[in-house]
Amino acid sequence: MFPSASLAVALVLFAATVARAQATTREPRQRTVIVTGTPAEPPHEVHVSHETPTVFLFGSEIRKKSVRVDASRIRVVDTGEQSRSLIVQAVSPLGDGERHEIEVEFANGKAPARAGFALVAPASDVDTLINVVRPEPAAPTCPAEVRADVRGPEDLLLLGYMGQSGIPTARMNKTKDATQGLESREGVAYRGKGWLMFQVWIRNMRGPHPWVPTAATLTSETGEKLRGRVVLEEPGEPAQGEAVRMLVVTEEPPAGAGLVFVLELSRAEGRSLTFPPVKVPAPAQEPKR
Repeated sequence: MFPSASLAVALVLFAATVARAQATTREPRQRTVIVTGTPAEPPHEVHVSHETPTVFLFGSEIRKKSVRVDASRIRVVDTGEQSRSLIVQAVSPLGDGERHEIEVEFANGKAPARAGFALVAPASDVDTLINVVRPEPAAPTCPAEVRADVRGPEDLLLLGYMGQSGIPTARMNKTKDATQGLESREGVAYRGKGWLMFQVWIRNMRGPHPWVPTAATLTSETGEKLRGRVVLEEPGEPAQGEAVRMLVVTEEPPAGAGLVFVLELSRAEGRSLTFPPVKVPAPAQEPKR
């Protein structure tokens, strides 16, 4: 089920060698975690350090291009297009309470289709080896596998199950901020039951510093604010001048907030991009019974 013993031993020895070289004071540990993919399951906490790499060994191959993590804080050592191992390490010391989620997709498409982890840095220990196990489904069916593959509205769009028909949409005008060195193409706003989603393509015109937003804020004309999460189609930081597809997902606004909002994407280093007022779609009418 797991990679060959020689590969596992080599990876563990690599982590241990680096740990000794850095003379870390954290106690190394190795353990096994089981991922079920159920919505109620919180991400497994993994203890990482900027001094010592953490090796993940998976029971089946993962898609390396599916790895989602804040690359400015967590370094990912890529060992191929598809494999059963992943090595991560904090770029610099993580602060107290700092937490970064990392998510990967399995290559065979079986449920659970994803594994998510929360990377933290306690002072006491560090995980040098994590064996990742996912249970085999008892009797998989096509509808169940489709449901397992879909976590949120962004997955519906990225997997091609949703377009601009069959759900309320609105066009978003393109925008450009020369001061911030950012511009976007025209986008699309989607509305579903309980959520809003914005699809935009953003180009970073200022080099050599890459820009990937980590926060999204939606503000209505009435002052109502909604916080959203940013989802990238591809992980990592894009090259200068490359247009990157980004999705912003928020909760559905309350009825009194109206339909006109300002969307702002930002990150900790200060640069941000604000979109002109966006008129989001009105909620779809429930069919009469």
